[in-house]
Formats: sequence, C-alpha cells, structure tokens
Amino acid sequence: MNTVNPETEILVKSIYYPEGVTVEKTKIIEFVKPILGFDSLKKYCILNINKEKELPFFILQSIENDKLCFIVADPNYFFKDYAASITDEEKELLGFKDKTDVILFVIVTVFRDLYSSTVNLKAPVVINVKSRKAIQTVLNNDLYSVKQKLPIIKQNPDNPKTT
Repeated sequence: MNTVNPETEILVKSIYYPEGVTVEKTKIIEFVKPILGFDSLKKYCILNINKEKELPFFILQSIENDKLCFIVADPNYFFKDYAASITDEEKELLGFKDKTDVILFVIVTVFRDLYSSTVNLKAPVVINVKSRKAIQTVLNNDLYSVKQKLPIIKQNPDNPKTT
C-alpha cells in the first residue's frame, strides 16, 4: 500500500497503475494550452511504462481523470533530425527562457502489431521542466505527419543480427 504525505504528494491512479503511484506535487505538469480535444483536463504527470526495462515510452497521465492517459515518446529517439519550433506566444505561455529547460514528447498510437504503431509528429507536447507548464502545439509546416510510422525494425528470427 502506498503511503502518501498529503502536503507534498498525491496518489495518481491509472489504467496502467490501478493501485496508484505516489507522485510529488512538484512533478505535476499544467497544460496552459491543452491537449487537443481535452480542454478541461489540464493537470498531468509523467509515469514510467515499465520500471524494470529501459523503454523509450512514457505515460502522460491525467491527474483529473484516472482513465485518461497518453503514451508518449521522445521524438529524437526515433527521428534524429526532428525539430519543433514554437511561437513567441507559446514561449511566453511556457515561461520559456532557455531551450535546455524544454523537453518534447510526441503522442504514440500503439497497435497490437507494434510495427504498425504511429506517432503524431505534427502536434508535439512541449514541457518546460522548470515552470512545469506544458502545451500541445500544432506545427505550421508540412514536414511532419500526424500518423508517422515508428521506425521499428523487425528482427529476422533465423539471424537476430539482421533485419
């Protein structure tokens, strides 16, 4: 059973963690420009998908609705040249001072066949790790897709070193 200090922590429940996970209140992220389609839900936290394995995926969990979460990933893990520019207005909303204060995530659509999974490169989630403010921005260019296939390579079972 999780013991929570109500002054500094909250218990966050999720479809991935039905028993709940203790999260420091200082780790709560507030969306000042909400996730598209979820305007009323503004408070989230980042949870590990699997603590035992080094996976490039995380859970962006709503604090206000335990059934709402998104699988997210660092886009540069899969797409080395990925870059997102945000507007001056968005920088102001985030309290943006230095680009090292900002992390990017993209929302992943996971399918049973993992090789069919996609990421939304067109609308990344931008989080200022210092101010704990976040936005989902829509990039104003044609470089990226909302359904970009993840570049996951299937292993050849006869020779695991080849693809």
